[in-house]
Amino acid sequence: MNTINISLPEKLKEEASDLVKKGHYVSFSDLVRDSIRQMISRNKYDLWAQEAKEDLKKGRAKVLKGAGDVDRFMKSL
Repeated sequence: MNTINISLPEKLKEEASDLVKKGHYVSFSDLVRDSIRQMISRNKYDLWAQEAKEDLKKGRAKVLKGAGDVDRFMKSL
């Protein structure tokens, strides 16, 4: 595993330490790893959403507005 040194504002470090002290994370490193994983996941979602918007604009996607639309779409596959 790699080691990284970071600089944090005092308030951010205190809030992170409080999360560890309260038992939400086993260590500061665990908190940082989880935070990075969440950001990566969120960024993937944002990229997928942007791609869907672009597909819709280019006519490569269709908005399904209800169960009937979903049923018709599934039958067309």
